[in-house]
Amino acid sequence: MRSDSIPITVCQERKKDPIEMFHSGQLVKICAPMVRYSKLAFRTLVRKYSCDLCYTPMIVAADFVRSVKARDSEFTTNQGDCPLIVQFAANDARLLSDAAQIVCPYANGIDINCGCPQRWAVAEGYGACLINKPELVQDMVKQVRNQVENPRFSVSVKIRCDGCKRTFIKPCNVCWI
Repeated sequence: MRSDSIPITVCQERKKDPIEMFHSGQLVKICAPMVRYSKLAFRTLVRKYSCDLCYTPMIVAADFVRSVKARDSEFTTNQGDCPLIVQFAANDARLLSDAAQIVCPYANGIDINCGCPQRWAVAEGYGACLINKPELVQDMVKQVRNQVENPRFSVSVKIRCDGCKRTFIKPCNVCWI
């Protein structure tokens, strides 16, 4: 994804708030983030079968912000790839908000992965280990909301819920699940 060479898409779906889809009363077909599968080619295929909302695979926000090479290899999109949510692994609110700002012109929102159980992710402080850090997740959500100017840009949090409502959801001020 070379931000200097990709024109901002004119897809009308890019202007929609993904949350509105869930309040429409209609069935929403979602292609969830899947490791190594949710790249552009796969998203294009599932959209041909009426998928309403697609996610990218998990992208490490720190690498994405620091490296053009990482951006080019990890995030690709096109005019028809919308609505689109970019899923990030992060453990730093500033880096996450910087990553969100980079993808904002090309996506409808971001998703913070707080559910990945892979050993490498947990060891790096990403994914499922964030379930024990609701204050950090709350800070990440706030920083993205404060830095991204588009009020319709969605910020969601992926979790694996096993009795986590009291310990995680309330401190993060999550509106709905």
